[in-house]
Amino acid sequence: MGARKWAGSDQAMNPEFKLLVLFCLAGIFALGLPWAAWRRVRSLEKKYGRILLVRGVTGAQAARIVLLRGEVPQVDVDESTLAVTDFYSAFEPAIKLSSGVYSGKRLFDVARAGRLAGHALQHRDRKLGGLASWDSFMILWGNAWPILLPLTVIAGKGRPWALIGFALVAIGIAIGHLLKHAQVQDAARRGRRELDGAKLLDGHPDEEVDAAFLAARLDHMALPYSKTWLRLLFS
Repeated sequence: MGARKWAGSDQAMNPEFKLLVLFCLAGIFALGLPWAAWRRVRSLEKKYGRILLVRGVTGAQAARIVLLRGEVPQVDVDESTLAVTDFYSAFEPAIKLSSGVYSGKRLFDVARAGRLAGHALQHRDRKLGGLASWDSFMILWGNAWPILLPLTVIAGKGRPWALIGFALVAIGIAIGHLLKHAQVQDAARRGRRELDGAKLLDGHPDEEVDAAFLAARLDHMALPYSKTWLRLLFS
């Protein structure tokens, strides 16, 4: 009995075992970050999501106002029926809005449209980067990792280094996503500034406006979960 306890203690003190636990915990955090962002969006929607914009404009109208104020009227605002919607396409250029956001008159719809119009302003100033391509990659990653993880465990035959390698990939991708999120925050600030300048947010307390734009930003952080089969299966 004492020998077994001693063997278990040796395993727990093994540097390789400690390294495995450390990287697994970091990997779980990296993979769970989009889920946490999605849960936060759901919470904000539940508390503030039914508030209608006092000014009565739709998401599409708000986006066009931001574009006009930003002197980029050549950017189209389109209603999209694609599975992946609510994004700025720099190639057309156009803002692709889901039906709900396009015709929606909620404060949250206007904030989401305003944030996307903010990306057009970034494009005007040549500060957009490859956000659209990155978002597509993150959606692909979010759909792929639940399949790749068990395959990695099987292929690695239980070796800890296989799990550590997978965790490193997940951590690296999460860091990249957080860095790209800085562009989203900047776009949201630009969109909000133009909407404020047009007096479209008048009549709403700061708490409501802050919540709407926080949700608009977290939509991007949640992409690797919100646009995946995993969410459809378990949510």
